[in-house]
Amino acid sequence: MTKNRNTALTTSGKLLEKRTAELKTATRKLAQEIKDKKRVEEELKEHRDFLDQIVKERTAELRKVNKELRAEIMRRIQMEKELVESQRFVNRITDATPNLLYIYDVITNRNIYVNPRITHILGYSFEQIRNMGSSLFQAVLHPDDAGVFQSLKQNLALVREKDIIEKEYRMKNVQGEWRWFSSRIVIFRKTASGQPHLILGVAQDITERRKTEEELNSSREQLRGLLAHHQSVREEERTRISREIHDELGQSLTALKIDLSWLMKRLNRQQSLLREKARGMSALIDLNIQTVKRIAAELRPGLLDDLGLTAALEWQAEEFQERSGIACQLLIEPEDLDIGRDISTAVFRIFQETLTNVVRHAKASRVRVTLTKRPAELILNVSDNGKGITRHQAMSPASIGLTGMKERVNFLGGTLSINGIRHKGTTVRVLIPLPLNAGGPAESRE
Repeated sequence: MTKNRNTALTTSGKLLEKRTAELKTATRKLAQEIKDKKRVEEELKEHRDFLDQIVKERTAELRKVNKELRAEIMRRIQMEKELVESQRFVNRITDATPNLLYIYDVITNRNIYVNPRITHILGYSFEQIRNMGSSLFQAVLHPDDAGVFQSLKQNLALVREKDIIEKEYRMKNVQGEWRWFSSRIVIFRKTASGQPHLILGVAQDITERRKTEEELNSSREQLRGLLAHHQSVREEERTRISREIHDELGQSLTALKIDLSWLMKRLNRQQSLLREKARGMSALIDLNIQTVKRIAAELRPGLLDDLGLTAALEWQAEEFQERSGIACQLLIEPEDLDIGRDISTAVFRIFQETLTNVVRHAKASRVRVTLTKRPAELILNVSDNGKGITRHQAMSPASIGLTGMKERVNFLGGTLSINGIRHKGTTVRVLIPLPLNAGGPAESRE
């Protein structure tokens, strides 16, 4: 029985050891599982924290992008509002402007846009304009001006993008009348290759201005013709008076001089008082003869008709220098000028007036004059070293002498310029075109 008990105890001990070993194994396994579970939980926590951080960052980025998107949407909405307002503003300008605005395609030669003002300017209704369509300008443009827009291609190819081209042309209104327009044109759009495509133009009705200009030009031509006739009559009258003074009064004074000389020879020496009086009378007659010669020469120098312009200018320069004390240098090339009576008279009178102005206003001590004949023009330059004329003085309508010079030059189709430099002097430059037969016999010698 004791043996059985020992056997049972042994068996129970082994079983206990086995259970203990199994328990230890299970405990270690559980501990390992707990450890692994903790490690996994820690890894999950790390991943969860990492994901939370990513979510926070992505959320912040999304919030930023969403804020920027909302701002962009608001900006686009504002831009659309401004664009609409700008378009409304442009439409108001195009509607309110008194001029014609248009966009024209120079490649296809057709109209793209024209503002509603055309209905007021040309009188066409919107329905008529709509029926004309893109051929509006071709339909109302004057046939003689048809090449205006076609020639724009060549003009636009030579200008910069900001340059303005000006054109004038006629368009027919609804009553069939031709109205003149002045158009200022700029490049509005170019092709991909840089060639002008669309042009923007502003056209102003200048019909009344053109009429006024034509009437003014006609009046000016009539005035110039009248002035030319007046100058011609005046020169003829001067010539007549000069000859009468020289021939009639000069001859009478000469005869009186001869008669007085005859009387003086018959006075005896005892008549000293009469002889002295006669000598005084003779000196007075000599003075009057010189005065008659001077007046006759100033009215119309005989040299101008007899010997030509060169001799007359030389005589005038000598007279000017002698009377004023101002040195006068005269250079003429060629010396023997053959340019006709009208031009010779105009140049001589301008020369006289210029020297008169030097004496009256310039306070100069020296004058230099050059007269040069070229194949197609005659150039007169008169320069002094005086105080210098001002621009206001040169342009003043009160300067009758300068106005007369300008009219003489304008009548001959020439130009006159007067330039002064303060304390350095004044230069008068006259350029007169010469007729083809200017080299032929002078009219003044016919």
